[in-house]
Amino acid sequence: MYWILKENDKIKNYPSTSDIPEGIDILEWLSGKSIPSSREPVNMTLKSGSSDFRGHIIGGMLPLYRDELILWIKEFGVDNIQYRPVHLLDPQDQELEYGYYLINIVGLIKCVKGYDHNAKPLDRPTFLERFTIDPEKTGGAAIFRLAESPRLVIINDELKNYLVDKGLSGAILCETDEYTIL
Repeated sequence: MYWILKENDKIKNYPSTSDIPEGIDILEWLSGKSIPSSREPVNMTLKSGSSDFRGHIIGGMLPLYRDELILWIKEFGVDNIQYRPVHLLDPQDQELEYGYYLINIVGLIKCVKGYDHNAKPLDRPTFLERFTIDPEKTGGAAIFRLAESPRLVIINDELKNYLVDKGLSGAILCETDEYTIL
């Protein structure tokens, strides 16, 4: 079974970022390609009205993972994740927050059952709902992005159970065949 890992947008005024940081190319970060490593922090701003709650994932065009979540993923044995530190500005009190990282998951995988990659771009779905992953095409990856929808982060059962046991908070784990966009 496979799960979508994302911020918990069911939390009232869940924290999310408002922009793409200067010097960051969103297409490059969603391409699945390895990006040159940098320890130079990226400056990002929370959306106005974001709650004080801070879970393990902060949403936005490019999600942020808390340092603890990255540690757990690495402890699990994942090696296809890159990350860059973020200085996160809360516009309500003008305070900087630390401990979050912009993440890049290396490797897009074409693995959605029934998806026609040969169809013309306008004949393909614009988003995925209630889909099934072909496990034979994942190469055993514990975490990956879908070639069919690069913004979605997918994890396998083993990683999902590991993260839940560690105490993952502020995240939604949704089975791919139950996933809908509201």
